[in-house]
Amino acid sequence: MLLSVVFVGAFGSAIIIGLRDAYLTLNDEIWNLVEECGYPDLYIETVPEIKTSFLEYLPSDLQEKLDIQKIEYRASYNTTFIYNNDSYSCRVFSYDEEGLLKHHLMDGSFSNDELRMEYYFADANKLAVGNEISIKMHNGEEISKKITSTFVSAESSIVKADPYSISSSRDFAYLFLPKDEFYKYAKEEYFNEILINFIGGKELDVKGLFNRIDEIVEEEGSPIAKEIVAQLEDNIAYITTYEDSEVIHQFKAAIKAVDMISSAVPLGFFIIVLIVTSLFLFQIVRQCRKDIGILRALGEKKRDITLIFVLLAVAIAFVSWLIGLGIGLGINTVANYAYGTALKLYPLQINTNFGVVMIALGAMVFVCVLTSLLASVSIAKVKPVEAMKALPPMNNKTPYLVRTTFKNSPITLKIAISQTLRNLRRYILSGICLLASGMMIFLALSINLSKNTTMEQLYEVRMNYDVQVYFDNLPSDKDIETYFKDDDNIIDKTLIKYLPSKISFNGVDENVLINGIDNDQDLVRIVTDYNNVISVPDEGIVLSYAHAHAINADVGDIILVNGEEAEVKAISHEYLYQVSYMSFANAHSKNERGSLLAKVHDEDAFFEQYKDLKHVTYISFNDVITQEYNDRLLAFSISSYILNAVSIILGFTIVFNMMQTNLKEQKRTFSTIRTLGYQRSAISTSNLFMSLIQYIFAMAFAIPLGVLFSSLILNGISIPEQTFPFPHSWVMYVLSVVFVLFFLLISHFIAMSSMKKWNLAECVKERE
Repeated sequence: MLLSVVFVGAFGSAIIIGLRDAYLTLNDEIWNLVEECGYPDLYIETVPEIKTSFLEYLPSDLQEKLDIQKIEYRASYNTTFIYNNDSYSCRVFSYDEEGLLKHHLMDGSFSNDELRMEYYFADANKLAVGNEISIKMHNGEEISKKITSTFVSAESSIVKADPYSISSSRDFAYLFLPKDEFYKYAKEEYFNEILINFIGGKELDVKGLFNRIDEIVEEEGSPIAKEIVAQLEDNIAYITTYEDSEVIHQFKAAIKAVDMISSAVPLGFFIIVLIVTSLFLFQIVRQCRKDIGILRALGEKKRDITLIFVLLAVAIAFVSWLIGLGIGLGINTVANYAYGTALKLYPLQINTNFGVVMIALGAMVFVCVLTSLLASVSIAKVKPVEAMKALPPMNNKTPYLVRTTFKNSPITLKIAISQTLRNLRRYILSGICLLASGMMIFLALSINLSKNTTMEQLYEVRMNYDVQVYFDNLPSDKDIETYFKDDDNIIDKTLIKYLPSKISFNGVDENVLINGIDNDQDLVRIVTDYNNVISVPDEGIVLSYAHAHAINADVGDIILVNGEEAEVKAISHEYLYQVSYMSFANAHSKNERGSLLAKVHDEDAFFEQYKDLKHVTYISFNDVITQEYNDRLLAFSISSYILNAVSIILGFTIVFNMMQTNLKEQKRTFSTIRTLGYQRSAISTSNLFMSLIQYIFAMAFAIPLGVLFSSLILNGISIPEQTFPFPHSWVMYVLSVVFVLFFLLISHFIAMSSMKKWNLAECVKERE
């Protein structure tokens, strides 16, 4: 029994040491990456390309007057490239080695004449450093370049081929060429991205920035400059500050999820393990009652006897913690590698936090010592003569209802029921052990299935298209019919608007994406929290949960959309893509653009046929986003996988310990029954019957408690931009029940098989 207690305690210590240390390392590395990548304070993207001459009308000392430490203009354009006769959509950027946004190198090396490719796309399409690709440049010329490095960075999450998209940012390549190389093939310099860092980390949103520019231009008295500023404002497609940027939200979501899992969940596991450990320790002390009586008879003082059990508890706690430390380091290594791989932060350093290790040791020592003190003090008060007698049953009477119900049952079953009811402590111990096992398994399964539910909603419920074609304008329905006329490869298609918009409510502004879609299309659906489909209203707007939260709006509120009133008709709960919707006819913006969703037979044939179509910006493929979001949620999944494994190991250990303890306490009774001629199978059947009753009662409490705790944890790790739903899946209910039942049956038959080796005469002589 002591070894069992040590084993349970060891895994309790290991889970909190391993996962918490891995989280602390991950947290440091993520923010080191953001700092290393030089994330800007303010990022602005324009719709058309803005020529650099555009800026000559602004005051020359504008940067100084705005307290700007550095301002950077970057050029880019969408095109295609060819590798092994396959064509791919891509976006080519100019970059400066001294630019604000830097790269986190994954493979290769930086050189002067280089082509850098973003890691996710390269990995998804089996492209590697050294591959030579042919790029169609802005002036129509094709150039061949070798990929010299792949990278990830905070930049990858804000640089979109088009930020107003339903599909993924990983469906096309990010190609980076040095500025000199880039401008060899551009007719003249232009840009569509502005990156700004303020002096001293001063934060300004775009509204504050342009208000300040207007004030400066007003002071300068230049009507041309004022007109230029107004044009620049009108052509803004996308803006973000450090605090509201997508990359920061993504990192915060990943960190918050791992933080909660690495603290609340292991803490919950740890508490359960310690409760069970305490119960076992109490039983150990109780079984030593006779030894205490002998020591008291020999003149030992109460405090000396108590000290024996305290030292035993300290030894158990220390050995458990020591073994747990070793297991925890293994978990830490696995989790660190998995987190680093998932978020592309490797090589991730493996660090052991001394504070976490000491907390695990302190918790083990505190609970074990407290339990041993309570038990040993109460027993030490018993007189030596009484202590050496057999323990009296907790209840000498069997309830009338039980006696009448089992009146005609076999004697073995009657004895089993009587033994259980006359020792309620054993019944409570067994029930708590079964409950703890079931609740731990349910909790771990629900966290893992939450991620699966998120992905299922994206692919099976919401998105039902294969390709998305982006245009540099808004084509009409007639254009769409002309472009894609009589194409047997296309199964279904629909045109949507996607437009940058500003929504306002009660003085709060938020820049959002609004998609204009038709009510009768089903290639992309809008859903509630329970995946019920929401119809797009003819009038009004469907807000995403994140956007509604940002402006604190609810269903029925009247909000401003690009300055026009619209009623919030519904709020959608899209777990990954936070997009708001209006009817196609009522979606209006100065910068509205078009996109075609299509379900096709052959994606490659579709791309080859339409990649050079007039006004097509690029074509993306829906199935590529699987990798991106699986990677984004992998850190979350790894934690849940570890918890699943530990919960199953601990669940079996707890149930097995419970069964062995119960058997030891009833050894004399079972031996007596065997001596009277009853078969081992009859004793096994009656004992199994009682265990199943305990199991039913325990699971009746374990499942509701598991639902409560998992709901609280999933709600705790969710943020508006990334929610983790409670998975309404039969799997976690069935598996939790089946796992514990399996543990119970295996433990029961192992325990009963040991009866073959009993010396019945010696066992009958023993006292229980």
